[in-house]
Amino acid sequence: MTDGEKVALVEAFYKARATGEVEEIRRFLADDVVWHEPDAGSEHTGDLTGTESVVAMISDAQRKTAGTFSLVPVRIVANGEHAVAMINWMARKGEVVIKGKEVAVFRIRAGEIREASFHQDNVERDREFWS
Repeated sequence: MTDGEKVALVEAFYKARATGEVEEIRRFLADDVVWHEPDAGSEHTGDLTGTESVVAMISDAQRKTAGTFSLVPVRIVANGEHAVAMINWMARKGEVVIKGKEVAVFRIRAGEIREASFHQDNVERDREFWS
């Protein structure tokens, strides 16, 4: 894949996440994907392995926020087998709204996300919200 194709893949992945269509999300992930989420106090954070674990985490975040959790890529670049996305995100639980920024690093091979690591701007605030 070219760097441009990797950027397009990550853009399409975030569009799929925005729709919440689980089958569409699955098609971007390797069966043995390794996913590193900061420990934000939820059962689906930390290190996850496999498509089903990642899809469960995404579904759980949507359920806990009544579908309000959104991720908006601001910029995506790629080099070699990696793509990096700068993300603005927002979620609401009841009357509580949280907004944040993160850097997402994806390792992509053969048209699939093989590994992803996420780095939030304020993990303590995130932990309060998600726990």
